[in-house]
Amino acid sequence: MLNKIQYAVLAATVLLTAGAVNAANRSSAGLYAANQVSESISVGNQGSDDILERISKGSSSMKTMRCDFRQVRILPLMDEPQESTGKMLYREPSAIKWEYKEPFQYSLVIDGDLISIDTQEGTTELSGEAGRMFRGMAGIMLGSMSGDYLKESRTFQVTVTEEEGEWIVLLIPQRRDLKRIYSMITMVFDPDTSLLKRLTMTEQGGGSTEITISNVSINGNYEAEW
Repeated sequence: MLNKIQYAVLAATVLLTAGAVNAANRSSAGLYAANQVSESISVGNQGSDDILERISKGSSSMKTMRCDFRQVRILPLMDEPQESTGKMLYREPSAIKWEYKEPFQYSLVIDGDLISIDTQEGTTELSGEAGRMFRGMAGIMLGSMSGDYLKESRTFQVTVTEEEGEWIVLLIPQRRDLKRIYSMITMVFDPDTSLLKRLTMTEQGGGSTEITISNVSINGNYEAEW
């Protein structure tokens, strides 16, 4: 049985992307991504450029966000999936809070260069390699929600399609460091809101992590929940 700290580290490690856009660099990463040429984007039922533009517009006005999430982690050596649920908070420019409710209650908080795990036993601040892992977690989520990753053709081969009322984005890593970790990353966006609703990271070793987002609220006052 995993204890709370071990579970927190597992939750962060499965989302690690070496060299991913981190939360502290989100603004500069978005500017960089906007200037990339997405040569590898295919066209689905709706023009891919139009889909990308709508995703960009849907996230550009987001100052704060609150949502619920369900995270399912599958490992080849584990008999059963590891499932956790909770809520996530975001406020610009680079603060994100993952508040896990089940199976353990704890929070992962990243605010600029400050990274901490909050449990009932107290607060632990992280630095060094552990800090980079948590920052990678925030970066991959923020990059997916904002659509920044969709335009990074030097980092991913991107395929955009529309299927059964959803925008499906498949990212195939092109960079060597990412190839060692992931075989693909799949993102599903809601056309009505242009916001991310599901993110699946499939690893080279056969493991995967799926995060499903629900009850999304943006630009509200959530300070009391931080």
